[in-house]
Amino acid sequence: MATSLTAARQLTLYAAREADEGRRVDMEAGMSKLFASETAMQIALNAVRIHGGYGYSTEFDVERYFRDAPLMIVGEGTNEIQRNVIASQLVKRGGLDG
Repeated sequence: MATSLTAARQLTLYAAREADEGRRVDMEAGMSKLFASETAMQIALNAVRIHGGYGYSTEFDVERYFRDAPLMIVGEGTNEIQRNVIASQLVKRGGLDG
């Protein structure tokens, strides 16, 4: 979970650095949002599994994370839309090196 979270953070920081340098970051932002939201869902699911029955109890933050994680997948553009943005940008740029 720590590895996935670190990867999501680094992808987000990369997109932010590119934006700070004045570049268009449609694809980078889409990749960051897609990866981070799916990572959040997977981490929340793993956390619930680790906590067992307590993972569903409102006494623990894990329950809220598990409840909130799906909202990241549909908020600010669904992950399907992000996939379309990434694909169109890849075509437009001629791949990752374009």
